[in-house]
Amino acid sequence: MLTACSGKTATTQPSADPNAAKIAMLYGTTGDFSFMDSAYKGFTDAQSEYDFTPLDFSSPNTDDYQDRLDLAISQGAGLAIGIGFQYATPMAQTTDHPNTQFVAVDIDKGTEIPDVTTISFAAEQSSYLVGVAAALASTTGHVGFIGGVDQPSIQNFFVGYEAGAKSVNPNIVVDKTYLAPLGDFTGFSDPTKGKEAAASMYAGGADVIYAAAGGSGVGVYEQAPLSSAGGTKSWAIGVDGDVYNQVDDSLKPYILTSAIKNVNVAVEDSIKSFLDGSLKPGEQDFDLSNDGVGYSTSGGFLDAYSSQLDKAKQDIIDGTVKVPTAV
Repeated sequence: MLTACSGKTATTQPSADPNAAKIAMLYGTTGDFSFMDSAYKGFTDAQSEYDFTPLDFSSPNTDDYQDRLDLAISQGAGLAIGIGFQYATPMAQTTDHPNTQFVAVDIDKGTEIPDVTTISFAAEQSSYLVGVAAALASTTGHVGFIGGVDQPSIQNFFVGYEAGAKSVNPNIVVDKTYLAPLGDFTGFSDPTKGKEAAASMYAGGADVIYAAAGGSGVGVYEQAPLSSAGGTKSWAIGVDGDVYNQVDDSLKPYILTSAIKNVNVAVEDSIKSFLDGSLKPGEQDFDLSNDGVGYSTSGGFLDAYSSQLDKAKQDIIDGTVKVPTAV
């Protein structure tokens, strides 16, 4: 039986006010140096800032999204925030929730769900910028991409990354692979698969790999120093959070940059809007123009390319560059 988590003290401490609103966050597990960690940060930051009773529905299961949503409603949540595109379907199918507002985070742009606030991120834009960085840093003219699941939302990372790399070097080779087929979400939680895929890709000549694979990306980061032992520096690019600031110190020298989704900002903004009564159903877009996405500069590895990256970013914001999308 699914129950609210009790292992994370920060999210299960009730508000001192027994009448405070209950806010539930429905998500996977932390420790991915990526999407879930960023979402969790937004949830815990909001608890420090606002008065509400947090309900933490964390679960590693990939088939209980409807159960978690039903549980949030049954426990009196005034707001239920679903982290991940997997919540689009259960939120669309749950029509009887008069006392609970829904927010679906990281839903494909253009997805309309009645009575639901949907938040999308222009992942293709941040991916384009790290593609520029990859091409500038590559000494082999050969880079790679590892996606968690072969689905449009992850394909979107690839098409942006490839376009960014080719904007620098039209002849660059861009390998790609996906760790799981459409519908198999284990591709986001298998570091061993990520490590094996990275080892093969580095051995094949790629010297920069972008991992859009959730927790599986950890394996890519761990493989980068191992593949550097042959003499060619192997770089990894993180996703969603600033991976450089999250991984072990031994891995930091191999994290070129990360494509950032400010999931924490989206979560905290949703909570603030709910509490002040301004949260409305409909689409909210996070892109380069409003700092919803971006790239990290931790480690200083991009300092030499700052002018090219700044120009690429501004060209996207101005509309001079139209980044392709898979969704």
